[in-house]
Amino acid sequence: MQAHSISEVLGSEDRAADFRTVAGNLADQMIANHWHVDRMPWSDAPLFPIRQNVSENRTRRLARFYKSVVAVQTRAEEIAVSIARRLLVYADTEKLDVAYRRALSALMNDEASHVATMVKLEWLAEQQYPGIDPRSEESPLFSALMPAIETLHPAVLAIFMASYEASVAIRSYAEEQTYKTASVLGAMAPRAAEDDGRHAKTLRIVAGEFLRKFRERHGDDEDGASAVWREQILDPFTKYWTLMPAHEFYLAGNDPRQLKNVRKVVDHDSAIMQRILDFLGVSRAAQGYVHVPLTDRDYPAAALSS
Repeated sequence: MQAHSISEVLGSEDRAADFRTVAGNLADQMIANHWHVDRMPWSDAPLFPIRQNVSENRTRRLARFYKSVVAVQTRAEEIAVSIARRLLVYADTEKLDVAYRRALSALMNDEASHVATMVKLEWLAEQQYPGIDPRSEESPLFSALMPAIETLHPAVLAIFMASYEASVAIRSYAEEQTYKTASVLGAMAPRAAEDDGRHAKTLRIVAGEFLRKFRERHGDDEDGASAVWREQILDPFTKYWTLMPAHEFYLAGNDPRQLKNVRKVVDHDSAIMQRILDFLGVSRAAQGYVHVPLTDRDYPAAALSS
């Protein structure tokens, strides 16, 4: 499917903007557009876009597929809540302007609604389709990132989450909007996608504020050669960023059509990340050090040989 353009998601690159004002405006937008789990058509639409006239076997296959989709998105949203909470703690510690803290709190409020909706979907789906389990394996990215959230520098967290919201999250929700049969999952998707566009913009400028403070203490990235940049920013970033191809293969599952598009999708992930790092003033040499853009060396060996 056609991905949203980077400009549509991230908006202006104007570095001369007053980002405290931008953060305040984004906070206002998130609060004005916030929605709760009770806004979904729980009694007026099926949970998943599964027509009633399909065979039992196809219903079971589709139910497993959509249960798996929801399980993955639940995990992604749980990680987003954890990162948002951690960024709020860091923002308080670093005495960031209240505008940034207000934007982060509004972001966390949105992500909590996403989690509540996904968990309710899981709960109702288990009642409606008992004995049909979602895929059991977890993304290697999620398995590695979730336990590390409390230890990573806030700039790394904000940059990574901004990129994920602008690429994987919006792309997934946009795909769900193309389903022809009305459903709760389809009704939630446009709301979550709009939220994630605002989240990506918010996280990009929050990352800029954390990096500004880091530069004040340690200097610039020095083309990726600075030891402190490598230890606190670049090496941790690389560890999780280079799991993106494996994550995209995980999302594609066994679907041949999705598998054919993984390289195109990873290229789009890389383009978004490069746009974010350029905005943040991270040198191209440092970007090369952290594998932006991603190349064949970052793909799982099994994927390259398939």
